[in-house]
Amino acid sequence: MSAIVSLLRVMTLRDAEAIVLEPGKPPVLRRRGNVEALAMPALEPALLADFATPLLGEQSLAGGPVMVTFHEDGTTYPVTLEQTARGVRIVVRRPAPPKRPEKKEEMYRQERQDLQGQSAESSPLPLGAPGALGGRSSSSVQGAVASSSAHHAPVSPIDSGESPRSRLAELLAEAVAAAHARGASDVFLSTGHGARVKLDGRLESLDVHVDDEALAAAVSALAGNGSADLSLETGGARLRVNAFAHLGGSAVAARIIKEHVPALSDLGLPDEVASIIEHREGLVVVCGPTGAGKSTTLASLVDLLDQRRAVHVITLEDPIEYRFAARRSLIHQRELGTHMPTFADGLRAALREAPDVILLGELRDRDTIAAALTAAETGHLVLATLHAPNAVGAIDRLVDAFPETQQRQARTQLAACLRTVITQYLLPKKAGGRVAALEVVPVTPAVANIIRKGELQTLPTAIQSGREAGMIPLERSLARLADVVSPQVIKRVAADHDLLASLSTGRGR
Repeated sequence: MSAIVSLLRVMTLRDAEAIVLEPGKPPVLRRRGNVEALAMPALEPALLADFATPLLGEQSLAGGPVMVTFHEDGTTYPVTLEQTARGVRIVVRRPAPPKRPEKKEEMYRQERQDLQGQSAESSPLPLGAPGALGGRSSSSVQGAVASSSAHHAPVSPIDSGESPRSRLAELLAEAVAAAHARGASDVFLSTGHGARVKLDGRLESLDVHVDDEALAAAVSALAGNGSADLSLETGGARLRVNAFAHLGGSAVAARIIKEHVPALSDLGLPDEVASIIEHREGLVVVCGPTGAGKSTTLASLVDLLDQRRAVHVITLEDPIEYRFAARRSLIHQRELGTHMPTFADGLRAALREAPDVILLGELRDRDTIAAALTAAETGHLVLATLHAPNAVGAIDRLVDAFPETQQRQARTQLAACLRTVITQYLLPKKAGGRVAALEVVPVTPAVANIIRKGELQTLPTAIQSGREAGMIPLERSLARLADVVSPQVIKRVAADHDLLASLSTGRGR
């Protein structure tokens, strides 16, 4: 026990967000978006079991991860326990900062009046500058200034000095814990509605109450009348969050990020996908609709790459999702808005940081696409996601991002550096859960020639006839799922119903 307590103190001293303790591995700190392994021997399973047993009490890990708390010297640490093949895996997060005592309503009202009087009388100084707002720091007054209005709105829970991010994390905690226990992928909070989750692609209600006023205050502080992307940790899970205002009020959509990077085999992806990491340069694009698991596939590829090769990987994400515990490689993760202003700026900076592999969260605009093509042309392996329904749509979108006068050059660049296009869909299974259906298009000389000439209408035929080159038409993948996915779902996704029918009857499999 004392050894674990010492590690928790190391986490605190190094200002880390969490420490991960796994049997047979050294402790790992999660700190400012990076993963840092401590220079010490691997942990013994018995040591972790001795720490976990009293925390579990009568609870069992057989049903999945268990969230508990550990108390030490007046400090409470959130702890997640999970059974693995080697023993108990433990994630301890740093304790939340103590809350300020609540003030009476009269004190809040007086403080707002004082702030309004000082800001009216004083000269206009930047918020946080010496002497601004009576010399108070920006962190202590921004919440009060934001909550002040001509109508003296009622004080929200954020006025207590708690940051909007922390308050939103608290509001999400119960719903996220319930969603995590049910295996849901997303959580939704919306003023005027109950909490809901997305489970296997279906929207379901949760018996969780959320204070509408507190939710509106947190979203307003973070997003104003627009929207804001951020990452949070709460309810024993990491989240990718979008907070936004809408016609009926305020809402939050939170994607639950799994603790471990899944292997490609866990995702049910074919061997043709694993072969992508053998490329030393070029562009690999993963397409599909929102929620199809594109980011997870890329993370699995980076994790597999890390197991097989020692390379320098830079990830550019919005926000950082999976956190990699590097084995052989050096992995630097950068977040949009925190470490770079735009994806294009991050890509241009990455070219000066000597990477071997660049993971790009999304090809969003012309500047980002142009920078990605340049990186791929100059000897880097670029892995990126793109919203497109198939390989034809992906290539069309990449080329159409450029003005008409530059599209011929863009096709030439793309033909030279594009290596593979993967399109994936997550389909609900009859028995529950979801399964991936894929189209895999390696860029052979014939495909490159089609791209260069702009004759994309002939690409589907090349995909259907290119089995020996590793081509997988979406319809072939769908035909293989006929026993586990309903025919209605398969027909809705398929683009070529004649091909699907021939493959389903055994011809052309």
